[in-house]
This record gives sequence, structure tokens and C-alpha cells, in this order.
Amino acid sequence: MRYISMLLLLCLVSITAGCGADLTKVAQNHTEMMVSSFETKAQAKSTEVKEIDEKKVTNELIERIIQKTDENYRVEKFSSKEEISNHLQGVASEDLANEITDFYYEENDGGLYLKPTELFPWVDYENEYDLKKVNEFEYKLVQTNETDLYGTYTIEIEFEYSNNDWIIQNFTIQ
Repeated sequence: MRYISMLLLLCLVSITAGCGADLTKVAQNHTEMMVSSFETKAQAKSTEVKEIDEKKVTNELIERIIQKTDENYRVEKFSSKEEISNHLQGVASEDLANEITDFYYEENDGGLYLKPTELFPWVDYENEYDLKKVNEFEYKLVQTNETDLYGTYTIEIEFEYSNNDWIIQNFTIQ
């Protein structure tokens, strides 16, 4: 009986010691997570979001889409869809840049060509528009216009703060 009691006591001590080691590891992991969380929050607070300049961003997108071409519509500055898409990504999301590239450009005979077509209707800053703050990192511009070419249309542009600058995430025209 005495041996059984000692054996039980020894088992209890072993189990408790093992749990203590596990608890120490859990506490250490928790402490590391908390420190990491504090550092991330401190970095986020120290990163200042630039004020949005919607006119600059929207105008720059159009300027980047319209490329100088020769008489056959061959783009002079870029030679592939990948290059022009990367150029557009300076002011547009990757998905939007790829959509615009696929719509307006084609690769032929080792070069990049602009498809002869009209540019989509766009913001007219001489008319009123509504710029709404969705959150600290997103804005939405809405404007209704009327032109001879497109009739009445409403444009909605979604801006996103990405890589320390504002880009156009997406836009729709109805």
C-alpha cells in the first residue's frame, strides 16, 4: 500500500511538472502575441494616411490610358500588355488595370497596339459630384452627367488607400 501511495504521488508530481512546462510555454506565447499586437498598433498609428486628391488620381488614370502611338496605333512607350498594366497600377488596382489593358490594348507582331475606340465617359469636375468617406482607407465618388455621345450616365469610383497612396479600386458607369 505504501508503494502504491508513493507511486501515485510520483505520478502526480510528474503530471504537474509537465503541465507547468506547458503553462510556461503558453504564457510565453501569449506574451509574444501581445507584444506583437502592440507593435502593430503602434505602427498603424504612426502611419499617416494622406488626404485624398480625387481629381489628381482620376486625371492621372486617364493620362496613363491614353498613350502616344504611331499611325498604325502601335504604342511607342510600351511593348506588352504586362508593361502597360503595371504602368496603370500606379493609380489603379491590379484587377482594374488588367481589365482596362484587355479592353484597350492588344499585342500583335511583337508590339503593343491601342485598339481604336472611344474612351469611356468620365468625371467632369465642372459639374457637382459627391465624395463620401467610407472609412479611413476608402472613399466613393458619385456623379451624374449628360453628354451628346453617352447621354445621361452615373459614374461611381471607389478609391482605396494602398501602399501609402490613393488608387482607384474600381469604377462603374450606368
